[in-house]
Amino acid sequence: MKIEKLDGSIFKVTYGKPQNPLEVVQNYHAGDSKDFSCTQEDDRLVVKDKEILITQKSEDFNGIFSVDFSCKDAHFFGFGEKMGYLDKKGRNFKMINSDFPLHTPDVDPMYISIPFFIAIFGKSAIGIFVDTTSYSFFNLREDGFTISAKDEGITIYFIYGPDVKKVIGNFTGMVGRMEMPPAWAIGYQQSRWSYSKDDAIEIAKKMRQKEIPCDVIYLDIDYMDGYRVFTWKKDFENGFSNYLHDMGFKLVTIVDPGIKIDENYDIYRSAKSMDGFVKDKEGNDFVGYVWPGRCNFPDFLRSDVREWWARSHKALFEKGIDGIWNDMNEPAIVWTDSKTRKVSELFKREIDFQILGEAKTLFLQEDAGDEILHKDDNGKVWPHYKVRNVYAYLEAMATKRAFELYRPGKRPFILTRAGFAGIQKYAAVWTGDNSSWWEHLEIEMPISMGLGLSGVAFTGADVGGFGGDANGELLARWMEMGAFFPFFRNHSAIGTARQEPWSFGEKIEEIAKKYIRLRYELFPYIYTAFYFAHKEGIPVMKPLFMLDQANTDLYSINDEFIFGDSILVAPITRPNTTWRTVYIPKDKWIDMRNGNLYEGDHVYKIDAPLDEIPVFVKDGSVIFRTDPVNYIFEKEKMNLYVDIYGNSAIGYLYEDDGETLGYKEGNYNLYEFAIGSIPGGYTIGLKALHHGYSGRYDKVWIRFLNAPRMITKVTLNGKEMTNHFEGKDLVIEFQMKDVI
Repeated sequence: MKIEKLDGSIFKVTYGKPQNPLEVVQNYHAGDSKDFSCTQEDDRLVVKDKEILITQKSEDFNGIFSVDFSCKDAHFFGFGEKMGYLDKKGRNFKMINSDFPLHTPDVDPMYISIPFFIAIFGKSAIGIFVDTTSYSFFNLREDGFTISAKDEGITIYFIYGPDVKKVIGNFTGMVGRMEMPPAWAIGYQQSRWSYSKDDAIEIAKKMRQKEIPCDVIYLDIDYMDGYRVFTWKKDFENGFSNYLHDMGFKLVTIVDPGIKIDENYDIYRSAKSMDGFVKDKEGNDFVGYVWPGRCNFPDFLRSDVREWWARSHKALFEKGIDGIWNDMNEPAIVWTDSKTRKVSELFKREIDFQILGEAKTLFLQEDAGDEILHKDDNGKVWPHYKVRNVYAYLEAMATKRAFELYRPGKRPFILTRAGFAGIQKYAAVWTGDNSSWWEHLEIEMPISMGLGLSGVAFTGADVGGFGGDANGELLARWMEMGAFFPFFRNHSAIGTARQEPWSFGEKIEEIAKKYIRLRYELFPYIYTAFYFAHKEGIPVMKPLFMLDQANTDLYSINDEFIFGDSILVAPITRPNTTWRTVYIPKDKWIDMRNGNLYEGDHVYKIDAPLDEIPVFVKDGSVIFRTDPVNYIFEKEKMNLYVDIYGNSAIGYLYEDDGETLGYKEGNYNLYEFAIGSIPGGYTIGLKALHHGYSGRYDKVWIRFLNAPRMITKVTLNGKEMTNHFEGKDLVIEFQMKDVI
């Protein structure tokens, strides 16, 4: 055991001789803390502060290296993408990127492996990051936890808070934080497996005719020629993307890593000429079956292969695509030649139930961890089980490079199904092949919150469900909830019921439209939340316990969440339901729908007819809105509405051009709005904490919601402003340029 103090907040502890083919930890200084220590006492590791006491008891090695820890009264959160509730105490988990399409409650592992978790002990929290790209395993008990890896050792980082936000900030500082996405990626996105050219154009036209805001149309695998990546069917050529762009849409296309074995296919030939595919144990190119049939797979561990992959995107960018959707990148390997041989051998025997059972298991996907070999830039050979968890991470790295080559100076948009710790540096994440089940609507909340706690802020689920048939009520409730997820995309599988907003009649269409429009109204608020995710690593979608981490009652609230800093969302997750119980956290919260005030730390019965979702705003908050539009930045200038909840509040507003990388050079604005009370009125302090962009916000309306009628005076930066009442709201108006 070797203990290294990186600074006062992070300790690195190494057992044995671990080996990673890729280093994901970057240089980062977390700041000092005198309250936290990791020391060795009598050959045991002791991790402690005033609340925490973790001791390492034993280690074992038999192909799997394990370290066992003892602690009391801990609750465990994070672990990336996992089924189940937020608090993972009592669970066992594997970190092996896997494609299991049917997401039952006990399915594990899933697509993304992030071997990081937050342990909360009373008022203190620490993050524990297991720095291994290899397969790892976690056993979370009442009296402690065991960490294991298929490796020659384990490196563990202990990351101190004591606040959960500080833990996440330090962890994302170590592995990388998300960059600002293109602004359009925050809008509503429409997808289905698979839109034809005519389908896509018809969908786009309907969105605009019906005035349903939408920014993105997706193309799934059927736009390709025989599922060959980086190819197009002929009918998608000749200005297809320009047609969408003229209506204000962006186009995102799917890209899978399996390369069809076809000597007449230039992508295959070029990869073959550079010996760029992963190998089997005999040294031949590994063959697996995916959508195109027999495929080889690029060895993304090699930098020259990543560069080749990036340059292969030219065929897509030349056709005008705006974003890339990386799917099947665990990698998913549906079948192999060895399975064919096994089936043949099985059925040479007399068929009985045992034979049928063995045959059935052959149709399950396997990880091929011991079958595939990779080679790094130094020529060192690595087994697949040490590379698999970062395969998609490396693919996303290469895809980002494609944007640098073919969209220089523009922000990339990459969506990935698989990933590893730090994937947020390159891509947004969606939770894969869910189903049109009420149970999945509900479970997507803790799954996405778990990803946020693990550093992945830009995350969401297939709204309406991917597999199976949605109905109108389910789609309405999912649209209501999805409008408050960081990533907002409706996606469904071929052969299932259509679930575009208008698919279930006018009533459901109006509900979907209402909440899509609300999403666009809240763009200034949401975009600011993304800025803080970029700057500090803080998730956009948070569990309630981040408001009060010492309150253990909040650890079991899985069906409510905080969106941004100030909005509490409580979706309806059951059919035929028009009310629900809602826990209101400490302090006071105001129903955004009707202005009703609720005292905190209580449970209330809240009405929620089919066209409403309970949404609350914390008293003392500022919510920024704008006018709904057909697509983000449809208009060059935007009105800004500043809603004040309470008599005193503080809020921050971020803006930039939403498209370029200029924000990295300081081309952005960050405003602070500070609201206070004075005798007979309100005072507003508005200042630019940073001003480096010309700005889109033109005219500003500040609204004091449900203000007393006796209010007669409002000052802005010391100057008295003309005010008037609109209904129950006191309003002042001004031009941003006159103040900043």
